Amino acid sequence: MIGTREGAPGRGDAGQGAPGRGGAGQGAPGRGGAGQGAPGPGVGTAEARSAWRLRPYLPGALCTLLALAGLFGPFGAAGQGAGAAAPLLYALLGLTLLPLLQGGPWVVPWATPFALGAAFTAILVQRALPVEAGWGYWAVLGGSLLAAAFATGRMTVIELFGHDPAWKKRLQSVLPAATMAFLLLLAWEGLVVGSRVPKGIFPRVSDIGATLVSSWSVLMADAYLTFVREVAFGGAVGLSLGFLVGAAIAFSPFLQRGFLPLATAFGAVPIVGLAPVLGRALGVDWESKAAVVVIVTFFPVVLNTVQGLTNVDPLKLELLRSYAARPLKVFFALRLPNALPYLFAALKVALVVGVISVIVAEFLIPGPPNGLGQRISLSAHRGAFDVVFAAIVVSSVISMGLYAVISLLERLLTGWHPSNRGS
Repeated sequence: MIGTREGAPGRGDAGQGAPGRGGAGQGAPGRGGAGQGAPGPGVGTAEARSAWRLRPYLPGALCTLLALAGLFGPFGAAGQGAGAAAPLLYALLGLTLLPLLQGGPWVVPWATPFALGAAFTAILVQRALPVEAGWGYWAVLGGSLLAAAFATGRMTVIELFGHDPAWKKRLQSVLPAATMAFLLLLAWEGLVVGSRVPKGIFPRVSDIGATLVSSWSVLMADAYLTFVREVAFGGAVGLSLGFLVGAAIAFSPFLQRGFLPLATAFGAVPIVGLAPVLGRALGVDWESKAAVVVIVTFFPVVLNTVQGLTNVDPLKLELLRSYAARPLKVFFALRLPNALPYLFAALKVALVVGVISVIVAEFLIPGPPNGLGQRISLSAHRGAFDVVFAAIVVSSVISMGLYAVISLLERLLTGWHPSNRGS
């Protein structure tokens, strides 16, 4: 017999590249042998089983089991159970438990909406009961909220790289903030409902929502007075005056040494304390509150304008001067663009401080019962805390919207600045 070592197509032996049945050549697709790169028939199935192997995420799973245990306890202090909502709660908590038992980092967050739904359903059941909550309700509510928090938190610790899909990065940035908002609102509602806190002491989230709907026109009229007449007008005047004074100081060594230290010191004075004085001088209408906004806007803008107009790159300044650029050309081509990031930083600070100051000024300056500050003060005295929180919500939403508009303008006008690159 002649051996088949190199390239011979023998049946039993294994040559290099031989397609024999029993032997194993390099890359040979033989039936019994295993060549390099030739996956066995069970490899794909094993990988799939490994991907779906149970690796329970214990913190979230234990919280869900706590919520399930609460379904066996009383929802009311008199022993009432979950009633007709029990099957729905079992289904929601079961769907919460499944991703937590699987344990995959991108599977666990699927438990979040089901856990939040279970907490919301428990609150609805408790609202229909005439008595305070029993331990079963608190177990379901607390376990569901904690399970949602742990499920979302599992995703936030995943390290993403540049080649990862965009939807993962977007989900990792959006889901935690949205989940936290729902957690806070449901915890607020659940605690007030379960403890039967009277509306005149601390309102429920649903009470505040109903007040927002019923008093919308009144709150919008108050918001127009506070934000358009007082904040917007006072901010525009303060910004204009602050920029002009800051530009004058930037080009005057005398003012830099004389007025700038006083402006820095006066910026630390609590301007709100001057509100009663301004109310006496300018009247109790909206003009005195707008004057407060003018003052709190003026000083940050002055200081930042001086800093932005003077802290320019000396090489760029020498380049413009070497081309015989006039001072006005240097101002618009170099100094003003350099001052824009400083101006927007001052505007953001002035907006936050201005809104707070004008609300407090409406507290301190007695006048017509208009404006969000007056609405908060009068409603608090009457014990209508649902109106108080509704006015705070309106003020907060408008303030965040204005801050977002300023940030958008900053990104559009100062996209060249290093702080905005890649944003």
